[in-house]
Amino acid sequence: MADNKQTQKAGENSQQIQANTIIVNQGIDEKRAREICAETFEIAKRDFTQEAMACATERVQQLENRIMSRMLPIEGAISSFADPAFQVLLTNAQRTAVASEREADYDLLSELLICHIEKGKARKTRTGISKAVEIVDKIDDDALCALTIMYSITTLLPVTTSCKQGINVLSNLFNKLEYMDLPSGSDWIEHLEILNTLRVNTLSHFRRFEDYLPEKLPYYNHIGIKKESEEYKKALTLLSSVSLNIENLVTNDLMPDYVRLSFNQTENYDDVTLTHIMRIGNDNVQVRLPITNNHKKVFNEVFLLYDKSDNTRKEYKRLFMEEWNKYKSLSIIQKWWNELPFSFDITHIGKVLAYTNAKRCDKDLPDLPLNL
Repeated sequence: MADNKQTQKAGENSQQIQANTIIVNQGIDEKRAREICAETFEIAKRDFTQEAMACATERVQQLENRIMSRMLPIEGAISSFADPAFQVLLTNAQRTAVASEREADYDLLSELLICHIEKGKARKTRTGISKAVEIVDKIDDDALCALTIMYSITTLLPVTTSCKQGINVLSNLFNKLEYMDLPSGSDWIEHLEILNTLRVNTLSHFRRFEDYLPEKLPYYNHIGIKKESEEYKKALTLLSSVSLNIENLVTNDLMPDYVRLSFNQTENYDDVTLTHIMRIGNDNVQVRLPITNNHKKVFNEVFLLYDKSDNTRKEYKRLFMEEWNKYKSLSIIQKWWNELPFSFDITHIGKVLAYTNAKRCDKDLPDLPLNL
């Protein structure tokens, strides 16, 4: 037998510690993460009988595979398996997965776990995620689709100065989010209210879509200045006073006789890029200019020159909705919105569900604000 005796020497008043085994924690890898999934399932499966175990195990395995495929490409995400709060959520997600036969629910649950990692620091958000995990298997397909559409319409804003391009971007998105026929009547709304994803107000109605949308997309409702008008000449003079050219005005693609600044009126101009065309020799050279307080003052004066007449605004709204309705998915949304029986607000739980379902449908979708 080997001699395990160890001798240590230390100075006066020092403390001696002897360790036979030293464990170094190298962090969580995929193998350990899958082991943790198995350990948490040992807790979750206590609720099920032996007869249900085979089906439960198969569904939890599907969930696990989806979790891994989503988490592994995200730097540092796999380390969340060591977090007790994440393990509790994982256990609840496994319970929900076992109760659902819909494969889409496993994707949605994995997105909720990702949401917990990326946005779960705020307690309100964390609570919404936790409650959302509990009802994934209970929410009806068309109700979830409708909830996602409503959340996205009221949240998303295309980042472009072109009306036509912005509408095209939204069409591409809603082609993915509108994955089934949108429900009619009020049953689906009441169903979502029971699940605490909506707060219904049966005494009021949403504004007509064609009235709501221009205010939701304020830049597209800024018609601009009619070319060759007195306001147009004033705008050019103002821009020239701060070394800016006509190139800083862009054509309104719905009303080509109008031009406008390539950005919206705002107090924060940090993201605005200014250009000045200079003649150097025989060439025109585009120069980028740093924005100054004088620039900001001129911009505010140019905004005041925009055409705000009722007749022009009505014509612009008509052209906007005409362009909107060229796209089938967007036309369906307008008609569906205008037939909603009454208004409602989306709760924290509903926002989390809609957000994660949108990410499930479009993996390239940028982060959406949960506004919790």
